[in-house]
Amino acid sequence: MNTNIRQQLIKGLGKASLKLNEPMKSHTTFGIGGPAEAFYVVKKTKDLIKAVKLARNLKTPYFILGGGSNILVSDKGFKGIVIKNKTTDYRLQTTEIFAEPGLKLSKLVKIATENSLSGLEFAAGIPGTLGGAIVGNSGTKAGSISDVVEKVTILGETKGPPREWDIRLSSVEGPEEPPGVKGLARSNCHFSYRTSRFKKSGEIILSAVLKLKKDKKQEIKKKLKKALESRRNQPWGKSAGCIFKNPKGKSAGALIEQANLKGKRIGDAQISKKHANFILNLGCAKASDVLELIAEVKKKVWERFRVKLEEEIVIVS
Repeated sequence: MNTNIRQQLIKGLGKASLKLNEPMKSHTTFGIGGPAEAFYVVKKTKDLIKAVKLARNLKTPYFILGGGSNILVSDKGFKGIVIKNKTTDYRLQTTEIFAEPGLKLSKLVKIATENSLSGLEFAAGIPGTLGGAIVGNSGTKAGSISDVVEKVTILGETKGPPREWDIRLSSVEGPEEPPGVKGLARSNCHFSYRTSRFKKSGEIILSAVLKLKKDKKQEIKKKLKKALESRRNQPWGKSAGCIFKNPKGKSAGALIEQANLKGKRIGDAQISKKHANFILNLGCAKASDVLELIAEVKKKVWERFRVKLEEEIVIVS
């Protein structure tokens, strides 16, 4: 990042708010990652839009960071600005929750349970935020976030000077909509197994509407207990969650285990002895160690089973 761009970011976002050369290992569940050239935390939607538009106008790479799970950041860090999304407002309307993307899934599950709303039980124990869950269509065998998403409000790939806009949670209201902001119905989000249109579109999620169902709180708690019990086989420690998507009709973890790779270690990165679809950071693992393990797993599984494994995690470099 050249001096001029750095100065423009400081001028536009504020010297006190913008961190330079911020270590990303402090902001990911993997505990891995070199420095981001610039790091900015947003707590309001208008500030999120402002930061994104400024980065676009300066032609500076940017990355929207949620809870820091499901990603692996390069040892070299990120050449651009990382925008940490901590927009967490929400409100209830009968069986719908209007929520901002920085809200943690654990908080959403709690809100739903307290209000006798069913549909999010599958998310019990899943780390991360609503925004990240929508991008990757997070879920388990019991369900996915796409099952309950009714609408997503986004900022598209627009250009022009940043402006201060008042974005409401459920939709953009008023005679003039902010340029590039629009609502998408679930059918237009192109959800499929562990992916959505947002993984490649460059669109920024500003809010979402989740459609749930009324149920007895006792029944919801039973489902939550069952969901948490199903996650007991997952390992403790620093990880990014499941590394690979499950191939159709197969288990990635089982294939890796059958390829005799459980427990394999490179540096301080190790394939979990408990669940082979997890790679753990035992202390000082590097992204290069994890990437080497990923390459080894894909090679061995292909050689033995002729199955191509595809990463579920996002690699940020």
